Amino acid sequence: MTLDSSEIFTIALSRAGFTAILHGVTALVPEASTRRYYRLQLSDGTSLVGVSEDPATATTTMPLVLQMQGFLHRTGIAVPEIFFSDPAAGVMLQQDLGDLSLNQALKENPDEADVFYQDAISRMFGWQRLQNDGQCPAFRLSFDVEKLMFEFEFFITHTLLGFYRATVTDSGLKEIRAAFFSIAQKLAAPVNKVFTHRDYHSRNIMLVGERSRTAQQQYIIDFQDARLGLMQYDLCSLLCDAYAPITPERRARLLDFAFENGKDIHRQTRAEFDAFWALSAFQRLVKAMGTFGRQAALGHAGFAAYLDPARRMLNEIIAAANDSGLISLESVFDCCERSL
Repeated sequence: MTLDSSEIFTIALSRAGFTAILHGVTALVPEASTRRYYRLQLSDGTSLVGVSEDPATATTTMPLVLQMQGFLHRTGIAVPEIFFSDPAAGVMLQQDLGDLSLNQALKENPDEADVFYQDAISRMFGWQRLQNDGQCPAFRLSFDVEKLMFEFEFFITHTLLGFYRATVTDSGLKEIRAAFFSIAQKLAAPVNKVFTHRDYHSRNIMLVGERSRTAQQQYIIDFQDARLGLMQYDLCSLLCDAYAPITPERRARLLDFAFENGKDIHRQTRAEFDAFWALSAFQRLVKAMGTFGRQAALGHAGFAAYLDPARRMLNEIIAAANDSGLISLESVFDCCERSL
């Protein structure tokens, strides 16, 4: 017998020690993953977020969530509290942070965008300064060549050849992969890597508190895939976000802010910082396009709308970069455009 979401969460609430009755279950915004999120309204007026995931993946991902959440919470990073988890059943109960994401706050208060972003960058510095406690799994994982190439290949398979159905010769694919491999090698080479959230965009930042910027605290969610990487990686996720595109001028101001205030983290000259920024931004945007193409192919049509802003940002990054490897890849994205 298959239980519906109400029955699944009723059982989880009972096992977690909640005595209030479950009065309502509301599906929240779908994510680009196998996880589904629900707001659980209880009879005492409180609410929780219920997470449902296929046990086949939850047995791997939910223990990671618990480990990452524990590490971040102990070190003072604002993350939601977890009340209950049963990976074998694919169920989790966690703190309800409300509905106001950074993405929504930017739409409601566009004149305060720089301040919102500066706050988000400053909070990012918090976890980038964390040291290995010997237990957090993020410090045993890294953006190495293998991982970076997996993400490049994901884009080739699901977006270049899949969604766009681009016509590329075998020799053309070989050249693309060679260029991607060169970028992956450059990004993997530096030894100064830090804790990275890995998906630090406007939908994964929640603003909690009264609906005024000075009274709100930014929380992060969806951090279970954290690993070591360049300081620029999370910065790229935030400032090259297809869910909330910003102008090149605003991006330049915020990069200045990040460079000046994060010198103890990146330990780079401005030329080095900018070079790794361009490579990281390129890789991150290609990775995001791979996800959007894959989700669109799975029937989540809304994700296709984010391919255009991602491609426009890629063009901006390539145009501003002084890197022959990036410039040589312009034709890949011309090919995407011609195939639409």
